[in-house]
Amino acid sequence: MEIIVGKLGGFCFGVKNAIDSALKEVNDDKIYCLGEIVHNEKVIQMLENKGMITVDSIDEIPNNSNVIFRSHGEAKEIYEEANLKNLKIIDLTCPKVKAIHIKVEREKEKSFIIIVGKKNHPEIIGTKSFAGKNSFVIENDDEILDCYMEYEKTNLGKVYIVSQTTFSSLKFDRLVEELELNFYEADVIVDKTICDSTENRQKETREISKKVNKMIIIGGKHSSNTKELAKVAEENCGKVYLVQESKDLKSIEFTNNDKIGIMAGASTPKESIDEIVNFLNQI
Repeated sequence: MEIIVGKLGGFCFGVKNAIDSALKEVNDDKIYCLGEIVHNEKVIQMLENKGMITVDSIDEIPNNSNVIFRSHGEAKEIYEEANLKNLKIIDLTCPKVKAIHIKVEREKEKSFIIIVGKKNHPEIIGTKSFAGKNSFVIENDDEILDCYMEYEKTNLGKVYIVSQTTFSSLKFDRLVEELELNFYEADVIVDKTICDSTENRQKETREISKKVNKMIIIGGKHSSNTKELAKVAEENCGKVYLVQESKDLKSIEFTNNDKIGIMAGASTPKESIDEIVNFLNQI
């Protein structure tokens, strides 16, 4: 059995910063986290064991409490609600996500903003709130017509396109090509805000998947960037398994002739990668 482990798998800068900062905070006072701090169950459990309390709504947080805003970022109105409740905000929004918020807020009065990403993803919900009413989220090309119809209502001649940081790089490029064809009369500015870490990890996954007969993608079941890695691997490898820990591999048949590729999502700790590699080495 040959195992190829991706060099770029595991925590990205934004996730590592969020977790390190949260660890410092939970050791001091009782602290709430609005939503999953990262999309990885093991990481969340570790922080909750140290005293962090994960909640789904800001209404669940008592006034005058401490609250973590996670790496995905929060909607503009959540900041306003937090201030009304006199909450102390520990803002762990990824710097690259925060940069997008600043960009779209700056452009919202003069441009129609198109946000390429998944409508229900927390990062996109946050970005849309900063982009304002003259904005539209698209994930697939069949939404471009509706997007154009919304654009026509605005009387704006400029279009500004950004992306979810963890979106598929190739899919973003394809959608932009279609958008530029449909918005040919507008002044279209494309700002590819996909994180370098995301893009490089997808590229490495694509290269590894060409060399193996099985591909294991490690990450949380709610992780968007991990799901994208699985889709990338499926382009070249017929057997792709998205798992969180070694026990998820027990039903899969491995042989000594297997050539196995391993890649991990941006919110996957190194311990999870090592656990999977050790499991395979023992077969």
